[in-house]
Amino acid sequence: MGAFSSLFQSYYIFFAFLASIFFLFLIKQRKKLVQSKKLPPGPSKLPLIGNLHQLRGLPHRSLQHLSDEHGPLMFLQLGSIPTLVISSADIAREIFKTHDLVFSGRPVLYAAKKLSYNLSAVSFAPYGEYWREVRKIVILELLSAKRVQSFQAVRDEEVALMLDSIAVSSGPVNLSELTLLLANNIVCRVAFGKKYDSGEDKSKSRFHGILNDTQDLLGGLCIADFFPWMGCWLSKFNGLETRLEKNFRELDEIYDKVIEEHLDLRRPEPEHEDLVDVLLRVQKDSNQAIALSSDHIKGVLTALTHLLPS
Repeated sequence: MGAFSSLFQSYYIFFAFLASIFFLFLIKQRKKLVQSKKLPPGPSKLPLIGNLHQLRGLPHRSLQHLSDEHGPLMFLQLGSIPTLVISSADIAREIFKTHDLVFSGRPVLYAAKKLSYNLSAVSFAPYGEYWREVRKIVILELLSAKRVQSFQAVRDEEVALMLDSIAVSSGPVNLSELTLLLANNIVCRVAFGKKYDSGEDKSKSRFHGILNDTQDLLGGLCIADFFPWMGCWLSKFNGLETRLEKNFRELDEIYDKVIEEHLDLRRPEPEHEDLVDVLLRVQKDSNQAIALSSDHIKGVLTALTHLLPS
């Protein structure tokens, strides 16, 4: 009789456990159903991949086509990432006016996290104290009217060199290539204190190759960003992790060399501080709210190299 009672109690506990799980499942499904009714309209999605199959060719054009059909406020499921797409300036303005803090965060992208030294760049850092302080440094020390004006001579010189090269050319001139080279040289001189012409110098051509690869990694679509729970495995499988590690090592070597050159006591006094000079000076300032490490400086440089024309 005691054995039968124990067996009955075991079965009772087991079925009670199953009933509890089933009940929780129903609650969760009902919650999802209620939440889905509150979501903006959007196209029907496929299992697992959601709406990824509808972002073909140029993603911004695909989004515009879908917005024309479903409205300026649209919901997409991109892999496992729920996404709100806003195609109206008025709606975007209203959202950021009333819900600014909610939408101030930035998604943690797989390639950006690695190449920006764990999100140290102001363009990739999450909203918070670090972002506010780095943004303040960038605005006051790098983007102020006085700082921009100080490099007027650099811009004038590079434009003059481009015009001279056009004047002495004996044949057709590729203005697209010259314009990209002009922007590249100006940004490099402002950031690093020297330019990297992609001419016969193999080391400089290698520099441009590394930066082009960095831009591709930062700006390209990464499948790991849509399936974070299996991102590491996917990145190993498709070779992204190997490519990312290689690019990071090469970029890190360049930054180390640039910083070492700026810290060299034998370096001639520059007429104007470049970006690296400014960041190294800020790093030594004990009055700063945050302490800038070498990785923070490299992260800011990575954000700048992302702006270089490819």
